[in-house]
Amino acid sequence: MKLDMVGIIVESMEEAILFYERFGFEALGEKEADYVELNNEGMRISLNTKKMIEGIYGYLPKSAGDKIELAFICDSPAEIDQLCEKMKGFGYELFREPWQAFWGQYYAIIKDPDGNLLSLFCNGEKGAANAG
Repeated sequence: MKLDMVGIIVESMEEAILFYERFGFEALGEKEADYVELNNEGMRISLNTKKMIEGIYGYLPKSAGDKIELAFICDSPAEIDQLCEKMKGFGYELFREPWQAFWGQYYAIIKDPDGNLLSLFCNGEKGAANAG
């Protein structure tokens, strides 16, 4: 068995696509659909409207709780800093500003429009040569 896809349940497909495109992904397929995949090498990432998920589950999915976190490896601390500044400039919330984590990675956490936490990290310290 192998994990093939992570599905993200979204309130507004339009807002979710805009966020993830600004975050660095391209939305594949029709943007007005209830299901859209993002271009990600390796594991597939999909955006799924609550309406579609309700049709599958038989009930409206809950929106509360920190249940899962997606972590994206970056090449360098500079890449993390730039992406955080870019997303803040668009008005998105940084849940946690970039910091040097005690476990040895440079780390930051951004919230998507639905409140999902997205971690950005790279190995090594900020300012270290070839930290990725």
